[in-house]
Amino acid sequence: MAKSRNHLTRNTHSAFRNAAASRITHCVLLLACFASLLTACQAPGAVRPTVKIGLVAPFEGRYRYVGYDLIYAVRLALREANAAGGVGGYSVELVAYDDQADPAMAVEQARKLAVDPDVVAAIGHFGEKTTAAARSAYVEAGLPLVAPAVLDPTLTHGEAETRRVYRLGPAADTVAGALLRRLDRSGYGQVALVTDGGPLGVALQQGAWRHGLRVSPSVSPQDADWLPQITGSGSQVVLCDARPMVAGEVVAALRAAGWGGSVLGGPQLAASDFGAVAGRAAEGVTFVTPWPFPADAPAAADFAAAYRSVSNELPPGPLAAPAYEATWVLLEALRRDIAVHGAPTREGMATVLPTTERHGVLGSIVLDAGHSWTTAPLHWYRINSDGAPERVP
Repeated sequence: MAKSRNHLTRNTHSAFRNAAASRITHCVLLLACFASLLTACQAPGAVRPTVKIGLVAPFEGRYRYVGYDLIYAVRLALREANAAGGVGGYSVELVAYDDQADPAMAVEQARKLAVDPDVVAAIGHFGEKTTAAARSAYVEAGLPLVAPAVLDPTLTHGEAETRRVYRLGPAADTVAGALLRRLDRSGYGQVALVTDGGPLGVALQQGAWRHGLRVSPSVSPQDADWLPQITGSGSQVVLCDARPMVAGEVVAALRAAGWGGSVLGGPQLAASDFGAVAGRAAEGVTFVTPWPFPADAPAAADFAAAYRSVSNELPPGPLAAPAYEATWVLLEALRRDIAVHGAPTREGMATVLPTTERHGVLGSIVLDAGHSWTTAPLHWYRINSDGAPERVP
């Protein structure tokens, strides 16, 4: 009888084990089926993984208009990309920081971007000094930076494995050469230069002798006697390479002193606050820039309409198109990075960016071995009696 009970107990335990195993197997199968159903249900509308692009620009302070001119262009490009299904299966988000056009703050904001591992590339800083100050932070973090609107060629210098800055435009000496050739054809032998030490001013001084031009005097707008130096020099032309508001003050002071010569400059004079400060004195000022006003760019009407749709009907300014194209350059590089390496990374972006091409609002953008768009066409403008820039040959 005892033997029978032991046998029954063993059979019962065995049955319980078998039943339990059966239930576990059944539950596993149910869970697997349930997970499969969830996957099937979620796939069509599944949330895409996210990758981030950074933007640093002045959104407050004296140059806040710069930030608000370009941020709408960046958002427009990202909205278009995400609406089309994202990039390589990823949604792209924007992380924007304000550097107030201050070099120290530019470094701080670049470091903020650098510590976010989801940020694989950035756009900024829309000023020569701020971009130069922040450059080392991007190099140290291995974070690629597209600088759409700077002329300083030294920003892209360095060893191939450490360079992380890409410029959407030619170097300062190309712009300086265009200005000097125009003066050469006009027959002027002596010109004056007002510069706050920017790369264009340096390039103008270095290139003048090749065109038989004498740049004298060369003054800083911070010099107490800059105005009498110019008016007493006999120069009929002033080349101006200063920040927009300072350039406006320089031109206004020259006209108020009775000087009637010609003023020429570079992209700084395209800024709206140059004309706002100079007032009527800005009439006749001529400048050259690699970044045309949106109304003069290819596909201008479509871009302007799309820009207004995200800017509460504000028109695009002179930096809107470069910012928009810089964003699309990064989006194209991102697509290639994901296709080649399987997932977006900073190193992958740095690998594909030098051979990335973009055909859009500004034409065909092709970066060269020096990380610059050296073949960007130059555009000439003269400010008319209404204070508006007009295209000139």
